[in-house]
Amino acid sequence: MKKYIMTAIFSTLITTHTSYTFAKTSEHEVLFSQGTNIQNLQGSFKGYDNIQYTITAKEGQILKFDLTSTHDLAYINIFTPGDKPGEANALLIGSIVGSKGELKLPVSGQYILQVYQMRNTARKNKTVNFKLKLQILNPLKE
Repeated sequence: MKKYIMTAIFSTLITTHTSYTFAKTSEHEVLFSQGTNIQNLQGSFKGYDNIQYTITAKEGQILKFDLTSTHDLAYINIFTPGDKPGEANALLIGSIVGSKGELKLPVSGQYILQVYQMRNTARKNKTVNFKLKLQILNPLKE
């Protein structure tokens, strides 16, 4: 009986870990055309997959974001330059603050914006179509 329980636990751990192992990350650099400060992005992902956008910005600039998706399943996390998803805490966690907002950027550098779905729908392998509107604003000088 003890051997059966240990085998069941081990099998569950392997199955759970495997689902994360096969998650794909699609990476894209966001570039703004000269004279514009808005970028409209769209895409889709499935299950535990995620999309990561990199955006270069300066300290004090304001990043506005508006994420819409199929059945409101997509979320966004924003990471400070040097921080990476899975290795550090996000500067902004979309599941807490929502899918629309703005953020005054604390440092200059390359930010990562991660678009993903929560585990409860990811494990059902749902496909999520999304649109992400980004805008960079320069604050008024005091």
